[in-house]
Amino acid sequence: MDSYFIFAIALTVVYIIYYAVIVVQDLYGEKGTDKPGEEIFDLDMEDTTEESIDVSENDTGFSIGSEKYDTENFQPASEPPQETDTDQGEGAAQERFEQLKAKVEARLEDTEPYLSDPLTAEEMYKAMVSGGRLDGRPELSWKPIKDKL
Repeated sequence: MDSYFIFAIALTVVYIIYYAVIVVQDLYGEKGTDKPGEEIFDLDMEDTTEESIDVSENDTGFSIGSEKYDTENFQPASEPPQETDTDQGEGAAQERFEQLKAKVEARLEDTEPYLSDPLTAEEMYKAMVSGGRLDGRPELSWKPIKDKL
């Protein structure tokens, strides 16, 4: 016989003996002995009480429990902005925009592009028409995609 079949038969015999011993222990072994490593968990839900926290919203912000938080530029969505003079409103909006823009620009960091040679739309069109050759720039390689359907 092949060595694989000998191994398979030997393993089957060992498994049959092993399971026979386990079944005999379950049937005729000592009963009523608890395992010493068992843990018992009390799942009584009466001991755990959770209190809910009130959350409310008002015109200037919101409050969670006893703490109040104000939000900037809060305006309800249902009410349109109430401005009497449109020129003054546009000026105020432009001023707020400039302030926000200044804050953002202050947090930005200066970067300089490297390893790139950007082309404008006009330069790209000229490069496509001329086959990839532009004055003072390296020649671009074009790989046209043809539909083979």
